[in-house]
Amino acid sequence: MESTPPTKPVVSPASGESVRAPQLKGKLGTGGLLLTVLAFNAPIGVMAGLMPVVIAIGLGPATPFVYLGTMVLMLFFAAGLVAMARHMSQPGAFYSYITHAMGRTAGLGAGFAALATYVILASGTYVFMGIVMNTVSTDLLHGPSLPWWGWTILAWAVVSALSLFNVDVSTRVLGVLLVVEVAIVLVWDLRVFVNGGPQGRGLDLAAGTGNGSWGLALLFAIACMTGFESVQVFRSETRNPDRTVPRATYLVIIILAGFYALNSWAYLTGFGLKGTLDASASPAESFFGSLQQYVGTVARDAANVLVVTSLFAAILAIQNIGARYTFTLARDGVLLSPLAQVHPRRRAPTRAAAVLAGLVIALDLVLAILRVNEITWYVALQGLGLWGLIALMAWTALSIILFFRKNKNLESSVFKTVIAPAIAVVGFAVVLFLATKNTDLLMGGDGTVGRWCIAAICAVALAGMAYARWLRSRKPEVWTRIGASEDIH
Repeated sequence: MESTPPTKPVVSPASGESVRAPQLKGKLGTGGLLLTVLAFNAPIGVMAGLMPVVIAIGLGPATPFVYLGTMVLMLFFAAGLVAMARHMSQPGAFYSYITHAMGRTAGLGAGFAALATYVILASGTYVFMGIVMNTVSTDLLHGPSLPWWGWTILAWAVVSALSLFNVDVSTRVLGVLLVVEVAIVLVWDLRVFVNGGPQGRGLDLAAGTGNGSWGLALLFAIACMTGFESVQVFRSETRNPDRTVPRATYLVIIILAGFYALNSWAYLTGFGLKGTLDASASPAESFFGSLQQYVGTVARDAANVLVVTSLFAAILAIQNIGARYTFTLARDGVLLSPLAQVHPRRRAPTRAAAVLAGLVIALDLVLAILRVNEITWYVALQGLGLWGLIALMAWTALSIILFFRKNKNLESSVFKTVIAPAIAVVGFAVVLFLATKNTDLLMGGDGTVGRWCIAAICAVALAGMAYARWLRSRKPEVWTRIGASEDIH
């Protein structure tokens, strides 16, 4: 049986002295963490692309309650997550939690899967961003028309340059973009509720439940609320992390659930159930048309531009998270050691961010060279990224229970260490089953592409585990460092 990862500082085999891991540094407070993670969800992008789909595939007029139910599931998960994170001193999130609960082999598999998931999410979002940027350029700004990959390369250059700096710089950019797009959506909400819609201002819960189920509704609601689990990777770059990180985690969940519950109510009010079902066929066009109807042409044009900035902010958040996974794996000796270097002035994982950016654009360039259908692969990549996140959350929820079972002296709350994470395990397992069963809805096509995509990300996790076993026999000094710099306290 594999031994539990060491909880002491890493020891150099040459000198026998403790090796101090390179440290990230930042000044993020609760507000900065909130902005970074909220941007991950691209709020106006959800409204223009996903909201009517959630309503149509899920429970129709009961959608606001679906978001509130999702909030409860996420809060159960967060209760255990925050309790465990309090005993971790460095960033690492999924990788760190699973390593300390299930051992180095499982932990490294999770670390590789998490890194692959964020690369996939970023690549898929870049594809969509390239499509949207060309539409805005030609239809709204009367500018040039470029293939999607041309706009993608341009966006990648800007986003990747920002990701090389300290996360405080990214936070300022994300904050401005997020405030503007949220303001547009809230103004639309207000106008819809003031003017009313086809059925007035209320929700007709007896109007039907669309053509879906509560399980699919929960699956797509989770798609609108991911990102909160990534708060932990910025732990070393926050002020007073023991207080800031838990506060930001809970606030992100509550804010996102409340925001989307309100917006789904406004969507149902503004369109009516039948109108919302029709809107799912062309969600972006329908939402922008509604903005023009309720708020005006200026708001519609601004929202078209804000879809681009919303996706820009989301990709920047994703690349920042992926860069810190790369940094953590390199710091533990699993990846090349230069990737664990911290920029002396920016106090940021600049090299890790550059390599992560290279992986992201490489995947998109492969798609461009193969001339695949960009819409098909955007849907497939985003669906696969969501599947990966749900799988990692289920894996981590189980790890929380196992971790506190091994370390009973760390926490006295049975609710945080057993009950809450157990409920999360069951909830995420059900959602993961539905995601796997309905790959045609999640990733498009007839399900064949989805199954191959799921097999690919599972192969990445298995490769990470095989690599860990190889390190154990061939490079034991690296094997002992997997998760070792994550002191338990």
